[in-house]
Amino acid sequence: MYNKIASIILNSAKAAGLSDVYVAQPDSLKENLAGKIFVLAEIGGKKNEGRKIFDFLVAALNDNYYNDDKILFRGKIEGLKIENIFEAAVTKTNKNLADFLISEKIRLNPSAANITIGVIYENKLHFANFGRNRALLIYRRGDDYEIINVEANASEAPDKAEESEAAAGKATKLFSSVISGEVPFSSYFIFASEALPEYLSGKEMMNIVTKLPPITAAEQIKNVLMRMNTYVPFLGIIIKNTAGLPSQETKEEVNESLSMRASGSSLNYTEEKTEQMLAPAGLISFPKILRKLKELSAKWQPKPASEHKKYLRAEDKPASPAGQAPLDLGQIKSLNLARSDSFLLKEKIFFKKKPGWLGVSLKKVFQSLPNLFTPDLWSDLVRKSREWVKSLNLRNRWLFGALGLVILIFIVSLIYTNWSHERQAAQANFTNLVNAIEDKENAIDAHLLYNDEVGAGTALVEAQALLSSLPQARSDQKDVYDRLAARLEAASEKIQKIIKVSGVTVFDNLSGLGVNSLVYAAGKIYAAGGQAVYLLAESASSTRLAVNGAQDLTHPVFEKNDRIYYQDADRIVQFNIKAKNSSALQVNGLDKSLVTSYYVFNGNLYILAKSQNQIYRYNRSANTFGAKSDWLKEAVDLSQASDLGIDGDIYILKNDGSVLKFRKGQAADYAAGALSPAMTGASKLIVGGNYLYIFEASSKRLAVLAKKDGHLINQYVVDSLKQPKDLAVDEAGRAAYFLDGDQVVKISLNQ
Repeated sequence: MYNKIASIILNSAKAAGLSDVYVAQPDSLKENLAGKIFVLAEIGGKKNEGRKIFDFLVAALNDNYYNDDKILFRGKIEGLKIENIFEAAVTKTNKNLADFLISEKIRLNPSAANITIGVIYENKLHFANFGRNRALLIYRRGDDYEIINVEANASEAPDKAEESEAAAGKATKLFSSVISGEVPFSSYFIFASEALPEYLSGKEMMNIVTKLPPITAAEQIKNVLMRMNTYVPFLGIIIKNTAGLPSQETKEEVNESLSMRASGSSLNYTEEKTEQMLAPAGLISFPKILRKLKELSAKWQPKPASEHKKYLRAEDKPASPAGQAPLDLGQIKSLNLARSDSFLLKEKIFFKKKPGWLGVSLKKVFQSLPNLFTPDLWSDLVRKSREWVKSLNLRNRWLFGALGLVILIFIVSLIYTNWSHERQAAQANFTNLVNAIEDKENAIDAHLLYNDEVGAGTALVEAQALLSSLPQARSDQKDVYDRLAARLEAASEKIQKIIKVSGVTVFDNLSGLGVNSLVYAAGKIYAAGGQAVYLLAESASSTRLAVNGAQDLTHPVFEKNDRIYYQDADRIVQFNIKAKNSSALQVNGLDKSLVTSYYVFNGNLYILAKSQNQIYRYNRSANTFGAKSDWLKEAVDLSQASDLGIDGDIYILKNDGSVLKFRKGQAADYAAGALSPAMTGASKLIVGGNYLYIFEASSKRLAVLAKKDGHLINQYVVDSLKQPKDLAVDEAGRAAYFLDGDQVVKISLNQ
């Protein structure tokens, strides 16, 4: 560390404008390369404007100096000078500050501004002054100290360019020149506001600064000034040069110092030998290890300032006290002579060639890595360990064994404690999850109590998410998981209103008849397939009713009291259940490929054509359906439609179990949304007097909706069905009939 710096700020809050001092605190790398910058400023006017100017000046100087690319080459380039980099930074700061004052519309009064900026690097000082701040040097002269004003005594370099600018009447820069010089060893440099030297005499200042460390001296000066005046602001910076060796050290002092060092070395040597003689054989010597570490760390310490190569002129070196040569107070240099890159034009630059210690160390590490995998290394390590243990006496072996046992117990205890804590945390987390799931179960029951299916469904989804994160690593955790999963499944069925039908009744056996459809008409069940219709009776043989000319009767529709309509290829067959006769009805212009489903209502034919997103109406005339027209009056997406039913309004079933309702060709507001669990192949819709019945063969499920508003009543799941094909419903008798393969089975809808 080449110098010590302390600042003085007193009564700054009582000043009309701004009074402040800034000393940079860069990291060690920047300080070694570029030193420390400082700012001392008194700015009259408004305090907030003064603060803006001061903060901007500090930030601009920091950026222009420390972030200069040339700083990075300080340790690599021969002849690169700090003074040129500082001059360039001051030039840029001048321009930045001028632009800032214009952009912020701040008027700086030169007569009320006193600003000093500078940098101290090793024992070199470079600064620029604007206004009436003082730059004072306290240096040793013989056995005493003297104080001089540096600016008044520094030589000035001529600058023709500056003279021509002044003659032309151009505005003067804020910092128009830089003073550069060397601070002699054990000397003090003081930057002070104009008021400080007026209240504190030079002799008193020398007595305080030269006898106390800079920080203590700064506090002492504050105490003295506070007794004199508590209203005038005082600013100052004290810099003490500590680089190099004392130039005034006498021969007797040197001899005395050498004698003391020799005596200390002898004492240390005797102490080391005594420790070696008294140390038990084979044990680790911690003092010896510490000494070795200190020796190793000393090798990595940077060289002292006296060993650094200096690029000084002979006349720049401090004069000896005997010769009393004139003190070199530096030179004032105009900034017009320097550009930000001017030092590159003045002298030749050489890059220092030396290998980086980091690269060498890494190279050695990588080169030694293969040795870790050689058997000789490990066998040698084991051999040396055994030899070391054998070299111990019995007492030390017991101590070493006890130490190893203690370490082993400690490691096992640490592992067990950590494992125990983790297990306790896992158990606590498991218990918390179980409690959270049970809370959600209670919430589901509460919502269902008030018929709030939406709230219950939300609580169920949250409970299932918690259940999915429940651990199942142990058998007890798996049992808890299964128990909770079963309860949530039951809760899900409650919310979805699912009824598992366990018992069914075989109504009739139609084996070999090839039937494919059922319909409930006038209190009886009719089955159809191929060329015949069959009247079914419970526990009795079915009655076959032939249909002349029929090919394959499908999709029965019951209308009013005595007619069942069947689709037969590209025609409609009407079967009269009272007269037991049939007739074929032709459909003009029917494209069979467009028919998704059909329905006959009030004698007219309605065809669902999902590919056309339309319902076509055919008016009946005698035994012919003709006069086709579009029934829907607005655009509707029917791409997922599968069936339709009519009771004056038209209901369209979609694959997901949702139902659309239309009235007079337009969509009506209806709340029959998709079912849960989701359906993907809902195929049949039966429109009853009070309910809608939706059947999906793949899930063996019958859903019952309230026809009035479409809300779900119940869902019946008949798992015992093997090959469900079709469905018929006796709404008055609360019964449903399923065509399961060649059998007709019956379930009750009162469950």
